Amino acid sequence: MPHVVEIAPTGRAKCRACERKIDKGELRFGERLPNVFGEGEMTLWFHMRCAAYKRPEPFLEALHAAVETDGAPTTEIEDAPALEAAAEFGVAHRRVPRINGADLAPTGRARCKSCREAIDKGTWRIVLVFFEEYRFQPSGFIHAACAREYFETTDVIERVRWFSPTLTADELESLRTALESTSTR
Repeated sequence: MPHVVEIAPTGRAKCRACERKIDKGELRFGERLPNVFGEGEMTLWFHMRCAAYKRPEPFLEALHAAVETDGAPTTEIEDAPALEAAAEFGVAHRRVPRINGADLAPTGRARCKSCREAIDKGTWRIVLVFFEEYRFQPSGFIHAACAREYFETTDVIERVRWFSPTLTADELESLRTALESTSTR
C-alpha cells in the first residue's frame, strides 16, 4: 500500500519525528512500512513539515503520487512547494535529515561526530538522530562550526527552528553566527 497524505480524523496520533501531537483536522503524512510485529503493514504518522524534513524520500513519493492520481492536490496542501523544496534539499544533502534541533552544550563531555573533538560547555551543538527500526534513535552531536563539512551546507536554521521551538530569535542568530564560522578543529 502506498504512503498517504490525509486529514487526521482524531487528535490521538503523535508525530514520529517531533513527538508532538497531530491535531484533529490537521493534514498529516503516513509512511506505510511492513509490520514488524506480524502480517500486513503499519503506518508511521508525521506532521507534513516533519515528514519533509526527516523522511524526504517517502514524502516526495507520496506527494508525486498524489499529483499523478488527483491532478493537482498540492493546491490543497498548505505550503506544498516549500515542503517539496525542503524534502528535495534533504535528498540532495543526505545528512541534513539527521538534524533534530540544537542547543548549548550543558557539559564538555560530548564529542563531535564530524571532527571527533570534545564539544566545549556552553557552545552551540546540533543534535543528530538516525532513523532505525521504525524510530528515530539519538546519535550524537556536531559542533555548529562543523556543519559545513558534515552537512555540506550551513542552510539548516529552519530545520533547527522547527525541532527546537523554544529557541529565541537571539539564540537563533547566535547559532547562525556559529554555523557561518569556519571550523578550526
